[in-house]
Amino acid sequence: MRYKEFNRNKILEDCISLFWRQSYSGTSISDIVKATNVNRYSLYSEFKNKRGILDAAIELYLERYSRKYFSVVDTENDLKSFLRGFYGSFIEKKSKHPSGCFIIYIATELADNDESIKQLLIEYLKEIEGHLKPILVKHTDFQEDQNIVLENLIGVFCGIMITGYVQTYEKRIAQINLKLDLILK
Repeated sequence: MRYKEFNRNKILEDCISLFWRQSYSGTSISDIVKATNVNRYSLYSEFKNKRGILDAAIELYLERYSRKYFSVVDTENDLKSFLRGFYGSFIEKKSKHPSGCFIIYIATELADNDESIKQLLIEYLKEIEGHLKPILVKHTDFQEDQNIVLENLIGVFCGIMITGYVQTYEKRIAQINLKLDLILK
């Protein structure tokens, strides 16, 4: 029996970076072969096709990164401070990947034409909402308008993740502060 000669998660990490830099549509299997140093046959054997690689990369990203950011604990008495920390955890500089959110990035590219990516985005945003809602409930100032505030906070999240590709870290922090000041006035 022949053993796998590659690390599956390393390949997926490389592909997350590749898809993030070049886009999913702009990345070919040849690009993946070159970036991962794994031959085409082994990639197809493990993932079936390029979409299989993307799906596995998304799962790895959710497991290793995104859900870790959701675990930011509400130790702050101030809602704005917590939210700054939550958004900031996504946009801080990272060693392996660009700052921002890979799910939002991929959904921006593919959700219009790919129903499963659109559904992933819907579920992902509900997961973020599920994380933020108990924290918002804890802050009684917003009991009456919680849903509106929550929708706006999700909108801020999506906007900050998208603008990260054209704005500096400092500008995104300024945007977060401005938007939170407007929403939570």
